[in-house]
Amino acid sequence: MSMVAVAVGVGTAANMYAANKSASAAKEAGRNATAESARQYNQTREDMMPWLEAGGWALDRQQQLLQGDYSRFFESPDYKAALQLGTEALDAGATAQGNLWGGGADADRIKFGQQLASQNLGNYWNRLAGLSQTGQSTANQLGGFGQTYANNVAQNQWGVASARASAYGQMADSFNSGINDFMGYYGYKKGYGA
Repeated sequence: MSMVAVAVGVGTAANMYAANKSASAAKEAGRNATAESARQYNQTREDMMPWLEAGGWALDRQQQLLQGDYSRFFESPDYKAALQLGTEALDAGATAQGNLWGGGADADRIKFGQQLASQNLGNYWNRLAGLSQTGQSTANQLGGFGQTYANNVAQNQWGVASARASAYGQMADSFNSGINDFMGYYGYKKGYGA
């Protein structure tokens, strides 16, 4: 075999090798980009979980209230503190008047408790609503981040597929070019081309 045929064969093989290396590099870059997108999404999700969990907790408390369960409200620290301070103030006033255990003092305590519960229930609900809305907003943001992540993965996969297809095309072109060059040289050598 002549040196020209060897050169054509080596050139064809080198082109095919380079195209394959290019496709492998694109595939690795696509994997790395996908891994980084996954890492960032997972970190963002982890960072946002406290808000999502707080929103779920608050929504659960709101649902309990709507079902008629006020136990969590009556156990809330702000309600308990306001009830205690208000009752102590009423007791102090009734004691000063010498009527701590009289009917009027009891009526005052009942009226105070009802008004306090009515007033604080709205505040309690609003605080829960704020937290549950924060959770909902966080869930919406995570959904958006998830969609972005999915789009990035799809884009990376399309990029890898495109690079792979391009490399296959380059390999085919190199092979065909090598065959044409060899055949041209072979034909020239036999006197067909002259």
